[in-house]
Amino acid sequence: MVISRIKKTWHDDLVRDPETHAWVLSLYRAGEFHPQASDDYFPAWAAESAELRASIERHASDEIRHVKIYDRAIERLGQTRTEIEGLDVFNVAIREHTKVDFRATREMSRDTVRERLAHFLAHAHFLETRISQSLDYHLEACERSGRTEVARVVAAVHVDEERHTSYTLAAVKDLLPASEAARVLAVHRQGEARANLAFSARQVRSFLRRFRTSRSHALVYRVSAKMMEASLAAL
Repeated sequence: MVISRIKKTWHDDLVRDPETHAWVLSLYRAGEFHPQASDDYFPAWAAESAELRASIERHASDEIRHVKIYDRAIERLGQTRTEIEGLDVFNVAIREHTKVDFRATREMSRDTVRERLAHFLAHAHFLETRISQSLDYHLEACERSGRTEVARVVAAVHVDEERHTSYTLAAVKDLLPASEAARVLAVHRQGEARANLAFSARQVRSFLRRFRTSRSHALVYRVSAKMMEASLAAL
């Protein structure tokens, strides 16, 4: 309950100022752009079924479209995009905390390719689940603040993210025996949980350092960052 209230306040503060709002939209955008800068995302060729192949291809296409959607939303705020890189990209943070190689090549055995594909889809599942949860808070904040144009953008992306979380989970369970699917999902669940703590604390500190106009809850945010870092250290 306390975490939920802090997140609600956090997103309300973010959307209140166009500059901070554009910054958080840039963070969301960076995650959507990451697949275009990576050569091991969305290996549709590795899917054995036409249905899964089509879902992966659609997912990749959605991410490209989301980048453009976020770009337009930032422009409508009258702001410029913040260039995000390294551990400020949530995908990169997750990969830092999940030491699993999901790169698949055509030279690998069928079983290895299937396992690598399952690892990628598990990675995508927990990534998309966390983003979907974040967008819930952000959409509500946009609606409360009257940012109707951005709310429409976030709502459109949110619909896609919900579909992504569903098919990726189903695919992992379909690709692997039940015990192996559970193991793979656990690895990525734990990695994403660690990454979320590290990433969130990092962004709170970045927010407090970068922006001087939205500091009414600065003490709460500093304490929350310290709590997240302590929780990470305890894992």
